[in-house]
Amino acid sequence: MAENLITEKPQFTIGVPSLDGGANCSIEVYDKQSEQFAARLRKVFKERRKWAAKEGVSCYRIYDADLPDYAVAIDLYQCTGSLVDPFRNFAEEGESFLYIAEYKAPKNIDENKARRRFADVCAIAPAVCGVLPEDVFAKVRQQAKGGAQYAENDESFTFASSEYGLSFEIDLGAYLDTGLFLDHRMTRRMVGQLCKGKTFLNLFAYTGSCSVHAAAGGAFTTTTVDLSQTYLDWAQRNMQLNGFEGGNHSFERGDTMAWLREASKKGRKFDVVFVDPPTFSNSKAMRGTWDVQRDHVGLLRLVNGVLAEDGVVFFSCNLRSFKIDAEALESLGLVVEDISAKTIPADFQRNGKIHQCFLLKRSK
Repeated sequence: MAENLITEKPQFTIGVPSLDGGANCSIEVYDKQSEQFAARLRKVFKERRKWAAKEGVSCYRIYDADLPDYAVAIDLYQCTGSLVDPFRNFAEEGESFLYIAEYKAPKNIDENKARRRFADVCAIAPAVCGVLPEDVFAKVRQQAKGGAQYAENDESFTFASSEYGLSFEIDLGAYLDTGLFLDHRMTRRMVGQLCKGKTFLNLFAYTGSCSVHAAAGGAFTTTTVDLSQTYLDWAQRNMQLNGFEGGNHSFERGDTMAWLREASKKGRKFDVVFVDPPTFSNSKAMRGTWDVQRDHVGLLRLVNGVLAEDGVVFFSCNLRSFKIDAEALESLGLVVEDISAKTIPADFQRNGKIHQCFLLKRSK
């Protein structure tokens, strides 16, 4: 899983205290300064795992570039059950994994120095968190096909993890993302709390985690829309994993803009809509390109066409510089409320701009 791209051997040995008061673990590192990272991670993880147990989540962020010299994000995923397909279970219940992704180093940091620090992180983190070294998955920044920042792996590594009593299929191996955006945990719960007896629409649905929360919240129907059949299949497995099957839950493949036009023509209406579009896309399967800043008003105009009279829209975006055009949306009869602060979980407070989220309602 974690791969060391450095040829020379570590030159220092540091002692990492056991989280539960046992004997120190000796770790070979490239930079003596890594002791500071080990101490910081131990402190944060000790607090975070208590918080997670109380909160009822089994996958969460434990470190987010707390120290500038160690600019990585570390997430913990615990296996909490079996998948729908038993042959796709790669973990046993209770087993924990670390998912480590490096942020882009400042230009003044030597590339080799950044690599050595990342290697130290991958060596120290499992020792601090009580995870086997082979259960560390590292997302190393490098130029990949199509100008991507990270290269994809080929092999899946799947198991179920949970939040608020709901289970989700996680894949730490085959994709750039794991199947669950942890920063939207509270948003999903908010959506679920509004869905009792309502019709729910999930656009750019990815793996359908928000549809699961909507169904768990008592939605009368859920409609999950995505351009990728791979993700729609994943979404359906997530619903099945939580016992939500049958004709009240549909999975529809299509370009969102075209899908909305067709749905509006058919007079389809939804009480709660969740929209979490990509920042940019030039997928061959869609018409033209998509830019969230340029195109969000046009998208929400189409959403408004399928919104029930007293319906609500959750609109999210992870572009840091994004500015919602409230004036243009108000001209459509939509009132915009910025609820971003309410949707940032405690484990993402250090990165308060991880996403923006807005609640849209019809003006009275």
